[in-house]
Amino acid sequence: MVPSNSYRRNRSELSDGFEPAERREESALWLSFVIAARTRPELRSRAVGLQTGLDALVRRVLIETERSGALTPGLDLELETRRLSALLDGLTLQAVQHPDLVGPDELRAVLRRHLDTLAGS
Repeated sequence: MVPSNSYRRNRSELSDGFEPAERREESALWLSFVIAARTRPELRSRAVGLQTGLDALVRRVLIETERSGALTPGLDLELETRRLSALLDGLTLQAVQHPDLVGPDELRAVLRRHLDTLAGS
């Protein structure tokens, strides 16, 4: 399957907008909040709400991409939502933990490659 120009443009917009390395302080704050929510019950519902919102956003992006015909047919969108969400979390964690080892261009390249596998390219 050859990705459409629309898919390529959307992929670029999504990956170029992924900035955990450039927004390291925000990413570190998010990580600290998530960790704190594990032991502070008063934060738990907010942390769950943030994750639920992120998952919903990722799912909407995948659904719209599927509707445009740019996703490989037959993908399990629930599974792919979890997979992409986990990838974003992991890349953000690496950007916070190892800023000297993993730069923004490499993080974006990993995300673009994953998106390409969803499109069958």
